[in-house]
Amino acid sequence: MKRFLLFYCLCISFFVCSQTISGVVVSEEDHPISKVLIVNMSSNQKVYTDNFGNFSIAGKMGDELRFAKEKYKGERIKTNNDLLKVILQQLPQEIEEVKIVNKSISHSKEEELRTAIGLPKGPEKPREKPADAVDDIVKPLIRIPPMVNVQAIYDVVSGKSKRLRRFYKYEDLQEGLAWIQNNIDIEYFEEAGISPEKFNDFLMFSLKDEKVLMYMKAKNIGGLTVSLDNHIGAYLKRIGKK
Repeated sequence: MKRFLLFYCLCISFFVCSQTISGVVVSEEDHPISKVLIVNMSSNQKVYTDNFGNFSIAGKMGDELRFAKEKYKGERIKTNNDLLKVILQQLPQEIEEVKIVNKSISHSKEEELRTAIGLPKGPEKPREKPADAVDDIVKPLIRIPPMVNVQAIYDVVSGKSKRLRRFYKYEDLQEGLAWIQNNIDIEYFEEAGISPEKFNDFLMFSLKDEKVLMYMKAKNIGGLTVSLDNHIGAYLKRIGKK
């Protein structure tokens, strides 16, 4: 009888420990969403939904699951059954004005990346445009009739244009970092091993990835979370935690 009870307890323990939580992730229109990042905060296990929005992840009742996907608002759910239906709310996207642009600009690396990940261009700030040696000096000179832009020549030669670009880059970075701090789920990264005092350092490390930078500029929290998640392992290895 004792052996039977011991065997029974072991079976129950094995069942509890090996429980799987499954479900599907859909949009508000009930369309399945693929490639959604799902993290079990109790075990830090990560999976992605398949092409039909389905997922399975090891866990137990009461575990907290978090969901992140580009263009969607993040979601967190405490599991109360082993079959879930999770609805992600799509973030509003700005419709970009159609413009005729120079071919070399439209095929620049930044433009290609922005198009590839489906991000709209952020609104332009009312800033003084730094003079450009080619666009504002050389091109006007080869027109018919030629034009001399004295102010542009002064701005380029004096270094004013370069200082303005540097300042705008710094200003955008600080604004972006502040936005991330106010909107990202810091607890998620803390539980992954990145302490709050190391979070800014982690951000600077991750921002070397142009995709992370693009999501920050577009203020896309879902895409940013997924992209930052891809850099956790490399960062922990760099600071000697793995």
